[in-house]
Amino acid sequence: MKKLYFVHLIALLIFVISASATPRAAWAANQDEFWKGFESAQKDLFIKVVENQEEWFGLWKRAFEKPAPEVDFNQHVVACVFLGHQADWLYSIHIDDPVRRGDVWVVTYELVQMILELSGPFKARGQYAMKVLERTKDGPMILEETGRSGRRK
Repeated sequence: MKKLYFVHLIALLIFVISASATPRAAWAANQDEFWKGFESAQKDLFIKVVENQEEWFGLWKRAFEKPAPEVDFNQHVVACVFLGHQADWLYSIHIDDPVRRGDVWVVTYELVQMILELSGPFKARGQYAMKVLERTKDGPMILEETGRSGRRK
């Protein structure tokens, strides 16, 4: 019985140590294509398609104070939605694939309200989502919030 107790105790300790070593951001499973989280140092609203490495590196330094993952900006761009520290609620951010509209490619994003029971006022901490997209050669790419977003009024 004591052996089983110690096995469970060791497994629990390994889990606690590994969980505490993970970064504060909640990374998606495939880090090469999508990142999202509820906490960043990006204080201001930043909704933009990042098209070059210099801006990408600057964003990661500003938002996370660490080096940016490698992205081949000859082949890709990154749709970025940062709600800043003034967000009125906690949202899940969904970024769609680009759709052609006239001379531009439109990447829509949607904010889905998270259901919370708060014991005090909500304090935003830099919610974000970023999605790597294939670079288009025949027109610029823009981000646009969908009409079905659940932004609080």
